[in-house]
Formats: sequence, C-alpha cells, structure tokens
Amino acid sequence: ASYRLMPNVELIKPVYDELADDLAGLYEPDVFTVVKCGPEDEPGHDRKAVVANPYACTMSRNYMRVPELKEAVKITRVPDHFIFSIESVGAITPGVILAEALRILKFKCHNVIRMADESLEVEGLNE
Repeated sequence: ASYRLMPNVELIKPVYDELADDLAGLYEPDVFTVVKCGPEDEPGHDRKAVVANPYACTMSRNYMRVPELKEAVKITRVPDHFIFSIESVGAITPGVILAEALRILKFKCHNVIRMADESLEVEGLNE
C-alpha cells in the first residue's frame, strides 16, 4: 500500500503555442492539454495550455528548467486530500485490506483517547 497527496496544478500565467506543446507533451504529459485560443486570449496566439488532469501529476519539476514555464506553472499539494493505492496478490482483496486497516486504526485511536483520559484522571485534571 502507498499514498500520496493530491497535486494542485495551476497556470498562473498563460502558456501559448510551442511552449504549450512542450508543457503538454514533454514536461507534464497528461496533466496539461493544448486547446485553441479564444477571443479572450492574447492576440497573435493560436493555442494555449490548460490544466486537464492534475491527478496525473507526478510532482516532477522538469518544467522548471525553462524560465518561462517556471514563472507560469505552480504545482503544490492539497494537504488534506490523500490518494491511496492498495494492491493485493493474495486471497484478500484490496477493499478488505482497507476495511481491516481502518478497523485497527479506529481501535488504536480509541486506546489513545482512553489512555489520555486515564492520565488526566490520575493527575486530577479531568473534571
């Protein structure tokens, strides 16, 4: 089993044309896509990069090698959004493994709360 935090990918400046192609194809494949520019975009450009799938981001910083992209792209992590991956090669399915792990975690949390309450009672702080 493993986990990671959900990436948060933002374009803080527009990325156009060849640079958009590089960003979508080389630096962060599947995270960005290239779309045609609309009337709201800067004139003189025919395509731009947009964030398509932040889930696919591997937190690679390769785009930072290009100064224009370094200023245009911001990749952070969402601190309270976890992505878990559970694999099983035995008879127990990943769903059962997760349910059992959560049951054990709940039991351990109850034990910590109980021990904290007992400690406060011994010290006379729990009233």
